[in-house]
Amino acid sequence: MFVFLFGNFACPPVSAQVSSPPLFKVILKDNSEPIIGTLLKQDPTSVTIQDIHTKTDVNFERSNVKEVVTPFAFDDAVESIGLTEMLSWKIAQVAAQRKQPGRIAKVSSQVIYVTLGTNSGIREGTKLDVFRNEGEIKDPVSGEVIAVERPKIAEIQVVETHEKYSKAKLFGNLEPELEVGDEVEPNLDLRVAVCPIRDQNGNTADETLVMAEDLTTRLVNRRVPVVDRESLGQVLDELLVQNSILFDPKTARKLGNLTGATHVVAGKIVPNGRTRGIVYARLIDVQTGRIVIATSTSISLPRALAGSAPNRTMEQRTPARTVRTGNSLGESRSLPSFLTTRSRYQKGEAGGIRIQGYNEFTYRNQGVIFTKDIGCVSRDFTFEVVLQFGPEDMAANIGLGYGVADRSYNGLKDSVYLRLYSPSMRSEPGVVKLNRFKLGEEIIGELATAGPHLVRITKQGDTVTFQVDSGNDGPSDDDFETTIANIREFAPFLHSKNSPLFFAGAGEFIGASISK
Repeated sequence: MFVFLFGNFACPPVSAQVSSPPLFKVILKDNSEPIIGTLLKQDPTSVTIQDIHTKTDVNFERSNVKEVVTPFAFDDAVESIGLTEMLSWKIAQVAAQRKQPGRIAKVSSQVIYVTLGTNSGIREGTKLDVFRNEGEIKDPVSGEVIAVERPKIAEIQVVETHEKYSKAKLFGNLEPELEVGDEVEPNLDLRVAVCPIRDQNGNTADETLVMAEDLTTRLVNRRVPVVDRESLGQVLDELLVQNSILFDPKTARKLGNLTGATHVVAGKIVPNGRTRGIVYARLIDVQTGRIVIATSTSISLPRALAGSAPNRTMEQRTPARTVRTGNSLGESRSLPSFLTTRSRYQKGEAGGIRIQGYNEFTYRNQGVIFTKDIGCVSRDFTFEVVLQFGPEDMAANIGLGYGVADRSYNGLKDSVYLRLYSPSMRSEPGVVKLNRFKLGEEIIGELATAGPHLVRITKQGDTVTFQVDSGNDGPSDDDFETTIANIREFAPFLHSKNSPLFFAGAGEFIGASISK
């Protein structure tokens, strides 16, 4: 559900990715099921993996291994061994990270610096216990280390947080002499409320209820505390009455206060055909409203639920007498009649097309597809593009102008556009920027998943709005937009002879449409 504030949609930001060990996929020569897990050890003759599915250590002789894929993407692992398995594993990583010890890095007269920050779950007001390692205790006969003398010497409270460190002050009446290297431990228990997964009409099905129960069971097996179903029942009925499935920050915080949960697993399912649907799942920090984990997967659905909502691939409410053109881009070798290009393209795996040069990061090497109407800045329109990123994709561009690279400027000549970075990129993953030729850029939102995502550009008079429907799942809390009040003042280089609409760069472009 959108929250409208002075012309902008408010949504909870997506936090940095949870720090987890890289995933490995081991493919064997005997064509048995691949093993997905984390690396324990490897040498020239063998590889040992902790199998996420069986929770056992598995050793492979390298002579029996066909291929080792790493890093193996989290979303790919979800598709391989299931959403509940991988989501429970990832949540357990979050729980462990919240108890990870740190150290005192610096002590001044007023402030204590510690090596734990917001990426470790630390917030202002968090209390930390301080310990000092005073040596090993050994058996006097065997010399075996039987314990470590590690007394608690102080308690400190965080007063300021940063991503990788925090500032703290002594808490209580004791004033010990703290030293650099003293260990600090947070006491941040994690308790998860697993909400039922619903469609956009608020309906559930046996399949989605089983999924929620399965996730709860797997979390318990991983020793992650969960809120019991009875405690959730009435609270959820009240909070989900408006079907705010993915929650706004206030709703998430209220659920936490009522149930004692620190995090919420929430999700929605979007029908994708007659018998299939896509489940979008989030782990949300109830204190901050931030999305900690986001993923999606395809599942089978009963016909009743699969048919409960229209396919949103190119859905858009339009006024009466609107002329609308568009279709799925991969249905034919030819582009829709309103589009043209000088670039080559090919069919993609998701039923769309990929433009030649899609895997190039530089603007200069990227192809572009644009409308035959080159005077869009002079007329009203709604232009929609649906795209999805693959694991090797970098960035896509969608906007107004010819969308071709300028030879001397790192950008697209005489264009106003969104630059969407793939969530799999190492630099600025998932970031979406509004860029105008030689006049700067600004971040307007973030994408948590590879997609599909719908980008909509609407022009009414001189006002242009860029909207991103993250997940292409209809109005939800992870969508965002930005509005340009006067496009002629904002982009004076655009005129009636150089202003087609375009999409370019990385990703698979699944659909495109225009209405006037």
